[in-house]
Amino acid sequence: MNIFGIGGAELVIILVIMLVVAGPQRMIRWAYILGQYVAKLQKLWQEAAAVLQKEFDEAGVDVQVPKKIPTKGEIQRQVRAAANPLTRPLEDVKKEIGRDMDNLRISTQIGNLNEPPAAKAAASSKPSEPPVQDNGKAPENGNANGFGTWSGGGHQDEGERS
Repeated sequence: MNIFGIGGAELVIILVIMLVVAGPQRMIRWAYILGQYVAKLQKLWQEAAAVLQKEFDEAGVDVQVPKKIPTKGEIQRQVRAAANPLTRPLEDVKKEIGRDMDNLRISTQIGNLNEPPAAKAAASSKPSEPPVQDNGKAPENGNANGFGTWSGGGHQDEGERS
């Protein structure tokens, strides 16, 4: 919701401030007066639209003037509909380029453009892990999990301790 560039939350804050400053009695009176002005504005729009439509019809121009005051959304829809014949070829070209780029990515096997191809090749060919020793003895570095004795997980046999 956006009325005169004011969002919904801002409108609620303004109404609360007005309620505190003016009080409920004056707020009701102001709302009534505002409603009268809106009704007058709508009546003026309808009269102007009727006169304008009459002039367009007499001039032979094929234009329909809206009977109600157009909203921002309605104006945007009308502009989009009028610009659609101009933008459709651009959208078609954009889709075609997108399809070409997808085909290029598939054919070259590039999934992520930020990662260099050498890093991808290194990631895809991981080095093999060292074989696990099943003889119950610790590996040569003295740790069963391969981190060395300084990692806190090292095992030393009684014969190895000095």
